Amino acid sequence: MKTRVLIIISILVFSFPALTYKNGAPAGKTGSPKSNNNTCFTSYCHNGPSASSETISISSNIPSDGFIANTDYSITVTSKSNGSSIPIMGFESSIESLGQHQGIISGVSGVSQVKSTNFITHTSGSNSPNAGEKSWSFIWNSGSSPDSVILYAAGIFANGNNAPSGDILLLNTKTLKKNTLNVGEQSINPLNIYPNPANNYIKIVNPKANQKGTIILRNLSGQNILESVWSPIDQVGKLLNVSELPNGWYHIHLVLENGQKFQEKINISH
Repeated sequence: MKTRVLIIISILVFSFPALTYKNGAPAGKTGSPKSNNNTCFTSYCHNGPSASSETISISSNIPSDGFIANTDYSITVTSKSNGSSIPIMGFESSIESLGQHQGIISGVSGVSQVKSTNFITHTSGSNSPNAGEKSWSFIWNSGSSPDSVILYAAGIFANGNNAPSGDILLLNTKTLKKNTLNVGEQSINPLNIYPNPANNYIKIVNPKANQKGTIILRNLSGQNILESVWSPIDQVGKLLNVSELPNGWYHIHLVLENGQKFQEKINISH
């Protein structure tokens, strides 16, 4: 009886990864820098031969002249077997730049789901291909992403044997460029910020900003982290305390009452 119990437990343990990941890949498996170059292609999850005819591609509705800040875009990852017999397909993606995730990713009901805020993957009902093809769409809000970000996509082509063998992994990337000439940003001018990188305090200098306004500091996800009033006397130098902010890149915006806008990126490193 003990031997039979042990055999049943062993079968459950070895089949568990393949069954679990049908519900979406765990976070951090896109092969990207924020994934520490990790994927699901391991001895205990998915493993197998190199691709023969299989492909994975990335498309979006981002215009050819680039994305605009704080705007939602639809992105689609498509896997194709191109003639080979593949009963199960899955994917995971992330969007990164400057060593950080960029923008905000959200899923499409029944098609894609978010894992740990910054990774997007398939759902349990969206891993069966039709005529050798499967597509997954998701929404990306660009936030205050920098001028260039990279979309990472990892696709698994599984043979459905509920074991970590005989599966294929494909990786792909797509660079997304920001539209730096859109109407909303034509009037944005640079700010002078010292020091940069910063530690405890920063000094903002702008001789052209002789109007009342607002200073806004945002993280790379587009969230407002800090706001401060700008007065005409601040044009010679305004100090901001950034000692309690986490390390990383931020955008500082100065918006004046007369409509003038100024912006600069800053790296905080304690």
